[in-house]
Amino acid sequence: MQWTRGTAMDNWARLGLAARVLKALSNASVFLFLLLPLVMLSNCGGTVAQFTGYRVLQETAVPTGYTEPLITITYGPDWWVLGIMIFAAVGLGSAWRGGIPRSLIGLAAAIGGVISLQAAIGFYNPPSDIQYWSPVWAVGAEAIVVAFASVIVIELASIGARGWSEARRAKDKVSWTLLGVVATGLAILLGLGVLALGVLLLAAVGCPC
Repeated sequence: MQWTRGTAMDNWARLGLAARVLKALSNASVFLFLLLPLVMLSNCGGTVAQFTGYRVLQETAVPTGYTEPLITITYGPDWWVLGIMIFAAVGLGSAWRGGIPRSLIGLAAAIGGVISLQAAIGFYNPPSDIQYWSPVWAVGAEAIVVAFASVIVIELASIGARGWSEARRAKDKVSWTLLGVVATGLAILLGLGVLALGVLLLAAVGCPC
């Protein structure tokens, strides 16, 4: 799985390199998705306002136009959004080289990114006197979830592939085989979950109330 310069690449090394490239692209895409609407204030009548990830972090005041007289809602900087960026950067750095330790780092960073995203939406609350507005995920948040979930699938698949590769030549075949079975099974299950999530996001209609 680990390839060094000057040596021939076998199939496992090629697979590992491709996984690292996909992992890097997925983590890098998070910074692009933060330009899209991350949080959406909604009510049963439709969308009230939308905010990108960078606008949430920069404490941007946004006039709503839904009240008389016109008010401006100012949210404090949401440091959970910064957490999303940090976890994406850690995942991007772990793609520099292969190996199980770096896959575990990338896996942990992706899980942390998903947790930070959920917290960023949850802490982004409307004013207490306007309770009928509710913050929900917007398209940017949905894309970030897919990106981090894809990284988790890639990392599990990489660990599984390493387990199967080592099981063919190592003396301790049981441990490596068990690692390959568990990691591959989790990768397949989560991969199916990511596909289902994508289908649900595409099929979602109506207003969340």
